[in-house]
Amino acid sequence: MKLKIYKILFIILIILAVVLLGAIIFKYKGRKVNENKNKQVVEEFYNYSEKVDSTEKVKLNGYDVIGVIKIPKIQLEYPIIAIETSNPEETEEPMKFAIVRYWGGKVNDYGNLSIAGHNNYDGTMFGKTKNLENGDIIELTDENKQTISYEIYDKFKTNPNDITILKTQDTSVREVTLITCTNGNKERLILKAREIN
Repeated sequence: MKLKIYKILFIILIILAVVLLGAIIFKYKGRKVNENKNKQVVEEFYNYSEKVDSTEKVKLNGYDVIGVIKIPKIQLEYPIIAIETSNPEETEEPMKFAIVRYWGGKVNDYGNLSIAGHNNYDGTMFGKTKNLENGDIIELTDENKQTISYEIYDKFKTNPNDITILKTQDTSVREVTLITCTNGNKERLILKAREIN
């Protein structure tokens, strides 16, 4: 009787291991496809020449691409998409495949532009931003293909409901705030940077 129970438990464990392994492979392949798509969109964004009378924009999964973020130190380069919502729950789906404008105006406008991305365990999206320090450089390219460099001046963790990070301290200065989750989504890692003059 005990032997039969052990055999059943062993079979259940094997089935669970196969299912878990399948889920990991599926997720990895999905991220790989997403990474390739993001690279293609970045290339399309850089090569896109806007017609004067055209309102057509480069798109990623139906969302307008409004710029590109590049952080050389951690080899990060992603398109930034615009989502028209102030509801954090509505940013969840687009953040699965892109970096999103969370708050603020256009890329490289004066004031604070806050952008959010997932902290993926495999290092994709904002998964490596924890390795950044004060003095590191963030480059933002806007729709006019102007690239501006920003220097990180503050790095800290805060609770998910802290909206003070979104406020513009000085509207005569260009700033960018990177937002990602940490500690099982209980906190937010915040990186603040200012334009280098």
